[in-house]
Amino acid sequence: MTIASTDPGSYRRRGGLFEPAPWQASAAVNVGTALLLPLAVLLLWFAAVHFAWVSPLILPPPGMVVETAAGMFASGQIFSEVAISLGRIAAGLAIGGGLGIVLGIAMGRSETVEAYLGPTIRAIWLVPALGWLPFLMLFLGVGEGLKFAMIAKTCFMPLMVTAYEGTKAMPRRYLEVARVLELPRWTVLSKVIIPAALPSMFAGLRLAVSKGWQALVVVELIASSSGIGYLMNWGRKLFYLDIVIVTMIVIGIVGWLLDFLMQRVETRLTTWQTRSAG
Repeated sequence: MTIASTDPGSYRRRGGLFEPAPWQASAAVNVGTALLLPLAVLLLWFAAVHFAWVSPLILPPPGMVVETAAGMFASGQIFSEVAISLGRIAAGLAIGGGLGIVLGIAMGRSETVEAYLGPTIRAIWLVPALGWLPFLMLFLGVGEGLKFAMIAKTCFMPLMVTAYEGTKAMPRRYLEVARVLELPRWTVLSKVIIPAALPSMFAGLRLAVSKGWQALVVVELIASSSGIGYLMNWGRKLFYLDIVIVTMIVIGIVGWLLDFLMQRVETRLTTWQTRSAG
C-alpha cells in the first residue's frame, strides 16, 4: 500500500478518523497577495508624479515622502508622537471598555438592570462621537480629559453589547453546575461567566480598539498639541503634505498592528473553547 504523505501536519484528527487537512496558503503567498494593492497604488502614485497628472504641491513625489519619513523616524519624532497616542487609547479603553464590560454582564444577568439602563444607554450611543465633542470641550477643556472621554465613549458600546450578548448566550447548565457546587459569586463570575463570554467580548474589543483609534486621531486633529493626529494637522496647516502622507501611513500601520495584536491575543486566550468544541 502506498502512503501519499507521512507528514503528520498534513492530516488532522476528526471524529476519531484521520483525513487530509485542507490546503493552506503559505505565509509568503499571503504576504504577496496582501501587497498587490499597495504596490498598485504606489505605481499609480509614481505615474501621477511622472506624467504631472497632479501638482507636486498637492501630491509630493514618493522619494520626498520616503526622505521625510526617514528623517522623522531617525529623530524619534514619530515614535514619541505614536507613544503619546497609544497611551491615550490605552487609558480610554480601560475606562470605557471596563465600564462597558461591567454593565454588559450586569444587564445580561439581570433583567431589572437592563430595563432601567438599556434604553438610556442606547439613546446616548445613537449620538455620534463628534456630536459630543463640543459638549465635552465645554466641561473638560482641550486637555487629556477630553481625549480620554472621547475614546472611552467610543469603546464603551462595542464591549457592552458583546459582553451582554456573550452573557445571554452562555449555556444555562454552566450556572446550574455552579449552583450545585455552591460556588461563591466572585468565583462564578471569574471562572464561569467571563470565560464563557470571552469570545464574544474579544470581538467587541477588536472593534473598540479600531473605533477608539479612529476617534483618537479625530480629536487630536481638532484639539491637541501632541500625538500623531496633531502631527498630521500641523503638517496640513504648514502645507507640508509629505508629513501628512507619512502620518497617514503610520496611522494605518499602527491601526492594523493593534487589530492584529488583538486577534493573536484572542486566539491564544480562547483556544480552550476551540479544543472543547472539537
